[in-house]
Amino acid sequence: MEVIFWWMGLAWLVVIAAVVAIVIVRRRRRADDTAASIPVAHTERLTELPGYRAALARYRALLFSLAAVLVIALLASIGLTMRFSSITLVQQDERNRDIVLCLDVSGSMIDYDTEVLDVFSDLAEKFAGERLSLVIFNASAVTYFPLTSDVDYIQSQFTRLQDEFESPDLEYYNGTLVGNGSSLVGDGLASCAVRFDQPDEERSRSVILVTDNLVAGEPIFSLGDAGNLAQERGIRVYGVNPGDSTAKDYLDELAEEFEEVVLATGGSYYALDDPSAIPSIVSQITSQQAALNKGPVQLVHDDEPALAVWIIVIAMLGLFGLAWRLKR
Repeated sequence: MEVIFWWMGLAWLVVIAAVVAIVIVRRRRRADDTAASIPVAHTERLTELPGYRAALARYRALLFSLAAVLVIALLASIGLTMRFSSITLVQQDERNRDIVLCLDVSGSMIDYDTEVLDVFSDLAEKFAGERLSLVIFNASAVTYFPLTSDVDYIQSQFTRLQDEFESPDLEYYNGTLVGNGSSLVGDGLASCAVRFDQPDEERSRSVILVTDNLVAGEPIFSLGDAGNLAQERGIRVYGVNPGDSTAKDYLDELAEEFEEVVLATGGSYYALDDPSAIPSIVSQITSQQAALNKGPVQLVHDDEPALAVWIIVIAMLGLFGLAWRLKR
């Protein structure tokens, strides 16, 4: 057991001491004011009566009980403000799957990126407990957030990026235009493939690449070269192509290249509007061998207010009962 706000006890002592001092001063003044009161003779005849003595004893007992209960309630309240807590060491299990979400944010993807974020958000919920990262690329790649298993943080970053997509300021473009051209898919995939840490650990590593593969410029890596890099590092690439539709026959050749590369890594290929894309990707990634690793040890403080609260509740009930008896 530990006290978080131990100094609250000292603060309460100062307040109580000040209140006691004020009460003493006021009582002395009141005693001075009543010093010239008129004495009454033969009051002992009244105070010696058995009924009076019994009533006075009951009254004093009630006052003493009222004061005792009030002190108990005050002490419990002080304890509540000091925040007694228990300390435990927690070491959570972490799965050994890492997933990098790799998103093309070039001009040809503008109409799809908002929809893609909804897909990523669904994937994040399915992969709760896994480590996820988001990398966005155009002519160059930027890590929007690194590998993390914090689902709330991941969802907040998706919301933030969604707002940036809808903003006229185009803040999400920052850092993605350093290169010769745009939508350099091979460079984007290669950048995503090197975003994995802990190279010495045996982990499942996957890249979910979303692009229409419409390259405009001179990449350092071709898509095939980037696919080979992923293979060498034991990374499976899952491709999601918004441009794979019957309305865009002119992209057929690019879609075929995209599919060929990702299948060569052991991954799979999907059109964005394919309803089986999310469950299939989730199923294939989770089917890969995974073990539970021990995460970092964390010190956890848990408030323990229950005892103080119950004492205060019981004391308040006692105060109401005693006050009712005194009133009678």
